[in-house]
Amino acid sequence: MRIIATFFAVLLFLLAPISAAESNDSNWTSDLTQQWDIDFEAVYVSTRPVIIDESIYVRTSSSTIDNGVPTIYSLDFSGNQQWEVTNPNSTKQDMSPILSVSAGNGECGNWPDMLLIGWSDGLFQALNPTNGNVIWQHSTEFLSWGITGKATLDGDSIIIPTRTGIDKLCLDGDLEFSQQLGLGWRNSPTALNGEYWIGDESGTLWHVSANQSVNSYSIGEGKIRHQPLIIDDDNLLIHLQLPSESELKSLDTTTGELTTVAKLGSSPAMPEIMNQYVITADASYVSLIDCLENCHMVNQVPFRSNGEVSIIFDDYIFLPHNSQEGGYGIFTISDEGELYQVDTLNFADDWYGTAGLAGHEVNGQKQILVVNDNANLKFLSTDYVLTLESSNADSDWATIFAMVLALIIISTTGIQLLRERFQSAFKFFILFITILVYFSLGDIISAWADLVEDSDNSDPDDAWSENWPDKWLGTQVVIFEFKDGLIEAGGYVGHEDVLELTKYATSEQGIDLEISDTSFGKYVVSIDGKSGDGWEYYVNGQAGTISAEYQSIDSNAVVVWKQL
Repeated sequence: MRIIATFFAVLLFLLAPISAAESNDSNWTSDLTQQWDIDFEAVYVSTRPVIIDESIYVRTSSSTIDNGVPTIYSLDFSGNQQWEVTNPNSTKQDMSPILSVSAGNGECGNWPDMLLIGWSDGLFQALNPTNGNVIWQHSTEFLSWGITGKATLDGDSIIIPTRTGIDKLCLDGDLEFSQQLGLGWRNSPTALNGEYWIGDESGTLWHVSANQSVNSYSIGEGKIRHQPLIIDDDNLLIHLQLPSESELKSLDTTTGELTTVAKLGSSPAMPEIMNQYVITADASYVSLIDCLENCHMVNQVPFRSNGEVSIIFDDYIFLPHNSQEGGYGIFTISDEGELYQVDTLNFADDWYGTAGLAGHEVNGQKQILVVNDNANLKFLSTDYVLTLESSNADSDWATIFAMVLALIIISTTGIQLLRERFQSAFKFFILFITILVYFSLGDIISAWADLVEDSDNSDPDDAWSENWPDKWLGTQVVIFEFKDGLIEAGGYVGHEDVLELTKYATSEQGIDLEISDTSFGKYVVSIDGKSGDGWEYYVNGQAGTISAEYQSIDSNAVVVWKQL
């Protein structure tokens, strides 16, 4: 009986971290500590940083060429620069947010992982996130300024807010159409059921239908500088900026009926949707609008902000304080459905701010990036790290089963030792070690793969051939080197490891692939019926050291299979 009680006590102790993983630390803002900061000097930053996988991307702007060159920076999580891309022709108001696109394919064709960047000289570029290389680029109209608003994804297309209208491009860079509309500034298009809506500087909301016909709605004698928000299938919410105030209006896109939802303050921020609510801010208040049925004002909290509203960690709203005192207001919505201020973040070098912030969470550790108009970037994090992350029900039960089984065996081993049955105890111990290795083998191989990758300084450019078509740039390429010939294939996207890419390429090329299972993973036996003395693979010129199924690859990897 004592043994059973001890067993369950140990089991509860081992399972406790899983319950802890589901807890929520509501006081996490007080635990934030600064890890590093970067001063980009004589420039400013007016749009939020972007976090993608293990990289951070920041864009800077300038009022004149004498105050620095507008630049896109890639940093790692230690604040080290990985690459930078400058545009000396783009000298002011570079406030179009960075947009990330994952690799994919569609009616427009194939495309790799990309960062999409709009510049104030009218240039729009797709950059490789790994090295900053230009995948494709497109020029739009320049009239005092070029692109200042946020581009919008619509399936396999990108809608670009030009200075005088919109351009629609496939994600492979091909132009679908260009439409002249009104003069825009920091405006952004909205995609709704294959049609597009965008405001201009004269208070006109433009509608471009699927067949490219154009009509317009006069919203008022003001400026529409923000993206219309989709409330439901038929209604849009538009924030109209007036000389000394602003108005939030609802448009029924079916009937054309226009309704004033609320009168707000001057210099409005970019509104954001959070579940059924719309959060907006201005020179006087942060406002909460409930749009579950008919949009109506819930409450307002005094705070001055006219930049980007950031919603992070699901339910926290961050706003830059646009004043000389600077700082960031932190808000949330109560259980009663009202907006209230939770906290304020302040720093010694606070200044005017319009850029939102980025949030990232890893194993319970909350990380944020904040930046102000003086281009002071800070990385902060909490020290709260969970010991076990519950991310998936199947993996949790597998873990629980493994823990229970291991506990039973190790308990039995202890009992046999107490009874001095050493041979039996040794057998149970060997069984325990076998099970441990079985459940850990994948992690061991993955850890070895990570170690190998960390020491690998290979570059896809080193393996690139000038004879390959340009459309393969930035994509995954596979080469099969037979003793009597060569097969080259490229333009692939979205494959995460060598074996997955190889299977896809051989299937597309009509090549037979024979694979064998071993205790250390899957290995290629023959390609196109040819085995020779075996096959080995190379990634960007570096020989593979683990099974192809465990070797991860980037979006622009060059994989070569050589027959021995």
